[in-house]
Amino acid sequence: MQKGRNIVYASSHLIKSIYGQDVLSRLDEEEDEDDTWLDNTGCLVEIKAVELIELDEVILGALNKESYTFAQKDHSALSTLFLEKIIRSSCQYEFEGGLCYEILMTNPVKQGYIYSSERTKVLVVDLSESNADERSNGLLPTLTTVSFNILNSRKEPNVIEPQEFFVRVLEKKWPEARLCPLPTPQEDDENRVFMRIKDLAKCNIFSGDWVLVSANEPKKSRLCKVYGVEDALEDQDIVYIPPALYFNLELPLAPTPIENVKITITRIENPPADGAPISSAVTIARVASPTSMDKALQSVCLDSLKQWFEQKERIVCKGDVIAVPINEDSARLRTLDNDSYLKSLYEKPTTLAYFKVVRLDLGDDSNSQVHPSYYGSGRRIIPSKTQMVQTGVEYSRVPTGSISHYYNFVEQLPLIRSSSFAYNQLYELVSSSLHFVDLDFELSCNALFHGPRGGGKSTLVKEVSEALGVHVYEFSVYDILSDTDAKTEAYLRAKFDKAAALAPCVMLIKHMEGLAKKSAVVESGQEPLLATVLENCIKNVNSTHATTGYPIMVIATTGDIDALPSSVLSCFRHEIYIQAPDEKTRLQMLTNLLSDSPLAPDVSLSSLATQTAALVAKDLVDLVARTGVLALQRVDRTIHRKADEPESSTSVPGMNSITASDIQAAGITLTAADFDAALGEARASYSDSIGAPKIPNVTWDDVGGLAHVKDDILDTIQLPLEHPELFGAGLKKRSGILLYGPPGTGKTLLAKAIATSCSLNFFSVKGPELLNMYIGESEANVRRVFQRARDAKPCVIFFDELDSVAPKRGEKGDSGGVMDRIVSQILAELDGMGEGGEDSGAGDVFVIGATNRPDLLDPALLRPGRFDKLLYLGVSQDHESQLKIIEALTRKFRLHPDLDLHRVAERCPFHYTGADFYALCSDAMLKAMTRVAESIETKVKKLNEEKRPGLPDPVTSQYYLSHLVTPDEIAVQVEEIDFIKALDELVPSVSATELEHYSKVREKFEKEK
Repeated sequence: MQKGRNIVYASSHLIKSIYGQDVLSRLDEEEDEDDTWLDNTGCLVEIKAVELIELDEVILGALNKESYTFAQKDHSALSTLFLEKIIRSSCQYEFEGGLCYEILMTNPVKQGYIYSSERTKVLVVDLSESNADERSNGLLPTLTTVSFNILNSRKEPNVIEPQEFFVRVLEKKWPEARLCPLPTPQEDDENRVFMRIKDLAKCNIFSGDWVLVSANEPKKSRLCKVYGVEDALEDQDIVYIPPALYFNLELPLAPTPIENVKITITRIENPPADGAPISSAVTIARVASPTSMDKALQSVCLDSLKQWFEQKERIVCKGDVIAVPINEDSARLRTLDNDSYLKSLYEKPTTLAYFKVVRLDLGDDSNSQVHPSYYGSGRRIIPSKTQMVQTGVEYSRVPTGSISHYYNFVEQLPLIRSSSFAYNQLYELVSSSLHFVDLDFELSCNALFHGPRGGGKSTLVKEVSEALGVHVYEFSVYDILSDTDAKTEAYLRAKFDKAAALAPCVMLIKHMEGLAKKSAVVESGQEPLLATVLENCIKNVNSTHATTGYPIMVIATTGDIDALPSSVLSCFRHEIYIQAPDEKTRLQMLTNLLSDSPLAPDVSLSSLATQTAALVAKDLVDLVARTGVLALQRVDRTIHRKADEPESSTSVPGMNSITASDIQAAGITLTAADFDAALGEARASYSDSIGAPKIPNVTWDDVGGLAHVKDDILDTIQLPLEHPELFGAGLKKRSGILLYGPPGTGKTLLAKAIATSCSLNFFSVKGPELLNMYIGESEANVRRVFQRARDAKPCVIFFDELDSVAPKRGEKGDSGGVMDRIVSQILAELDGMGEGGEDSGAGDVFVIGATNRPDLLDPALLRPGRFDKLLYLGVSQDHESQLKIIEALTRKFRLHPDLDLHRVAERCPFHYTGADFYALCSDAMLKAMTRVAESIETKVKKLNEEKRPGLPDPVTSQYYLSHLVTPDEIAVQVEEIDFIKALDELVPSVSATELEHYSKVREKFEKEK
């Protein structure tokens, strides 16, 4: 305690791990001043008692050679050093003898303790060389040191010189605790300007001064507070302002480029103490928006507006648009006689209600010593002294930028804007409708978004609307469907009438496929009536901009465009397709979703983006949610496991009293194991509905022999992936491989090994999966297979038993010629794979077929550009190849030291296939397990005959295995006798006669090629 203040002293490493290097530097620089420096750091500490959690795993980084050598010599002594320590991730610990370690990662939580070296795994990494440069650099200059060095040495100017700066819009509110000096509680947070310390000196002003902010064109200014910040602003000559201030200064809005927009900062020679004069009266109108025009929310909007003015001394100008955040969900729960919503204003908002200042009485300025032009036309609003009137409705665009992040919405849009083709196309359509020439040319924007369900169609529309400052009025078609078309028509017209009163507005109609079905048109032979109604509504709503001055843009979304009849499709001038996100887009989505999540050091988002191929935006959101749940379950299991352990010398005290607050204080990170488990669950749940491809876990070590085909395959697949520049001059990729040969020779295993070695997703297709009883659906299934592969690229499509999928056309009289149409569709898709590049989405997709009967395939499949690479997979022709297969199959076995696999291979005939060798090794392992089980039974029988004291009578096998058995007794070692017995019982799957037939087929195809 000092001078009545509560002060907490902590180590520098602890402060750095919690608050960051910037705060630590500010504390070190200013600790020799008086106590006022404590207010400027913004380091408020909450202290409460918690129960520590025992750690399972600790990864240490040795910061010098002595520390790493000590850990190598005596691992138990290293653990002893940390027994009395509270261990927290990212903290450093120093011990006697110059030992210094940094905590890189802890599991299951970020903070805990080591109870015993036997219960906690401790790993050490040598960081003595990698971090030497970082530790020698020292602290960087910070906000306070720069400000005192520059501003205290300047001379007071005699004249006021305005300075121009480029302007940027804030994405998030700047924390008031990090501002210096600390703002007063009544200060308007919407009238602040942020710039670098050096730019403050250029303007001859101090942080916290009143300045005049002016827009160069048109000339409009306002009185604002300026603050110097250093930690997040990298560029000079740039100021950051809130979205509402940018809009109210009438600066250029999108689609006009804002990178070169400038504002002028002018120092006020005699700054006023309280800011602008007080206004005597203000008149405010509602801005037409879905929230402010909702009758159920009108009283809530007015209450929120009142509270918005009461919280701060707001400074407004005539024509300003005011954004008032409200929680719509809580507001709808409020009854007319209940004022409980007054507290819900402090919840996270879900939307904004906009108002516009239409009249501002300037009041009496006779006592002011400052020229009125300094205030622009702005005045302070104090509810006790200013009369406020709300009346009328205005039509206006609203502030642009990252609105959902700035006002901390419950559901926030991606902070990083999409750069996809669909986003750019929709942005151009909507922005062109907002152009001033729209009224003359009667431009209209109506488009149909289609793509996979959960692909982010609605989110993309909201992103564009937020970037352009227009409202979004959305509804689902299923919400207006009724039992008769007349009622549905009435609801649809009512929705369009409401949207017409919200200009400028994007009318988002979701699930358009529910309005009319193509199947109904086929059955009745007539176009649906609702299609005509929709067309008339769109025409009528396009004419509303003549009265309001702003357009209505109609955007519809559907997950199945094939289900829409042509009459509905003709209502929309533009069709925009949203593809499944590629790897780069998935990485961007994961970065947005995990921006506020604590990630463990072993998490690689780039690797995760590769593993999540074929997943759309909604699936990634679900994946992150699953990962969080699994992380909580992991910590919960660890705590319960330690709490339930029997009392012993290694039992941990206090584990039964761990609470949720203790776990939160310790911190939980999302580990790579959590993401792997969540991805496995997600793929298992999606595989039935979307057939999500995945990268198999089969390596070349699992493949025995087949060395003669490995190089040919890698040249065909790996070369285009590693050197795409070789195929940039119009050279076609050879993306089709046909594996043929006797059954059981490893065709499927080889395809999986290809996908694993090249990090490709693997998509296996069976023939019966493509067949459908309805006309045209079988061909559609083929198209969907290739489309899913394009969505999951880089991807391998593996057609097993290709002869059943693509037989010769015209030879079999199947019903309706469905097999012929399937073959034709496959040929068309294969041609598209060879000719398509990255723009068509066909790049990095490879097709592998496997068949036992290539003579039954349609000859068109084997022509150049399709399956033009034929590889024969036969049986092993020498014992060395057979030995490699046996070694690959037994590499995870425990083999007897006297076992020689070469002698086993010499006993095998040359007509054994890979499947036969798999059966041989499996049978040998089974023989060994049976032998061990028989030996256990013999020992149990002997114990029962001896009837030893202290043992139950009789001794069962289960009792012996759980109480008496030793690890050596149950160790299963495969011996040569096991292979000999398995060989005697093995029946080859392919006879010598059949092998001769396959050899003739091979000779035939090799001659033709």
